[in-house]
Amino acid sequence: MQPLEARLTAIEARIDALEQASLPHSPEFHADSNHDGTVSFAGDITLPTGTYTFAWARPTAWITDQPWDAAIARIAALAHPVRGAILRHLLATPASVTELVESDLVSSTGTAYHHLKELQAAGWVHKQDGVFKIPPARIVPLMAMVIAGEDH
Repeated sequence: MQPLEARLTAIEARIDALEQASLPHSPEFHADSNHDGTVSFAGDITLPTGTYTFAWARPTAWITDQPWDAAIARIAALAHPVRGAILRHLLATPASVTELVESDLVSSTGTAYHHLKELQAAGWVHKQDGVFKIPPARIVPLMAMVIAGEDH
């Protein structure tokens, strides 16, 4: 029988592989006579928390014809410097509220919970066993949002 540490490492690798397999990929959209173009984003990245591959695309008309309320609410949750700092930290390592306070990202547990509640409600983070992390399916979209905010 393998040592416990080797078995746990193998289990973690299998879980990571399953999470990667479950990441969403948008349907393929191809230009045709009823199509005015496509907006897409994708990423294939490695972070301390894992390797993530993600691709998403939508036809222009789908974007312009759909209500934007839910998407704007998710974007609005990012619009605070403390939340940005928390997310940047969580890209590198999941963290508890105590760890976020100890890292000086937030001034108190109350402040941490306030910002994490907003991020969690918008789907940017989730809590598991007292630790907050960014769901795998949100990592590439988050990074795409950051680069979309660059001065183009």
